Amino acid sequence: MTKILTSLVICSSIVTVVDAVTLDEALFGIPKMAADELLESREVFRLDRRLEGFKLLPDIPMTQELIRRTNELQPDVLTEGLYIIPYSENIDEINIDFYNIAREVSSLSRVTYLSKRKKAVVPLFDNVYAISNLKGKKPIDDPLVDSIPALDSILLHMKEVNLGRGYYQIDYIWDGQNLGFFMKNLSNLRLVVKVVGKKQMQITLLILPTDEGFLVHSSSATMLSNASLVSDLMDPYTSFYRRTYAIVIWIYNIMHNTNRIPDFGDPLEM
Repeated sequence: MTKILTSLVICSSIVTVVDAVTLDEALFGIPKMAADELLESREVFRLDRRLEGFKLLPDIPMTQELIRRTNELQPDVLTEGLYIIPYSENIDEINIDFYNIAREVSSLSRVTYLSKRKKAVVPLFDNVYAISNLKGKKPIDDPLVDSIPALDSILLHMKEVNLGRGYYQIDYIWDGQNLGFFMKNLSNLRLVVKVVGKKQMQITLLILPTDEGFLVHSSSATMLSNASLVSDLMDPYTSFYRRTYAIVIWIYNIMHNTNRIPDFGDPLEM
C-alpha cells in the first residue's frame, strides 16, 4: 500500500508540472556521443557491464520513478536504449487509442525477436492474457479504457520463449504528456535453472511525444539467480536487451503497419 501511495503522489506532482518537450530538451544532459549517435541512426543502446547506472535518461520528471524502482531492485544486470519513432498518419500523440494499444496485452503474443540460436525471427511471448487477480488467475478480456488514468495496473499471464510461463504486473503511469510502462515478474522465471526470482526483473518503457516523433527510453533491470550458471548459459545483458528491443520494434510496427525485424547492432561504448 505504501508503494502505491508513493506512486500516486509522484504521479500527482508530475501532472502539475509537465509540458510538451522538444527533442533537444528531452536529450538535455545526455552524453554528446550518445545524442549524436541517436540523431544519426535513430537508436542507441548501452549494456551497463561496469555497473555505472543510467546514462541515457531523458529530461522529464517521470525518470525519477524509474530511478526509484531500479534503486529498490539493486540489479546486477542493467540495459538501456533510446529510440526515435517517427509519427504515423494516425498517431502523433499519446491519446486514448495509443494508450489502449499498450493495454491490449493479448497482442504481446505478436512480439517477435531475432533468435541467434535458431537464426530466425520467432515469437517472444505466447499465451498472453490479462487475469482478474493472482489468487484465482481467471483470464479476462483486455482491460481497455475510455479515458487515460494517471496510474493503473494490469496483472497478466505470459509464456516467454526461453523463460517459460509466468505472471507479471504492468503499471501504467500517465503524467498528462508522457507514458510510462513498468513491467515486473511476479513468479520465478527458469531456463535450465532459476534465472530470475519473483519481482527481480523490470522492463520499462518511457514514451515521450516530441517535435520529431516519439522518443522512447527502454530499460531492463534484473537481479539474477544462480548468476554464474546463467552467465555460462547465455549473456544476460544482450539477452535481456533483446527482449526490450523487441517490444520497441513491436510498437514501431503497430504504428507504421510494417514488419520490421528486431535486429540491432553494437552497443554504445562510453
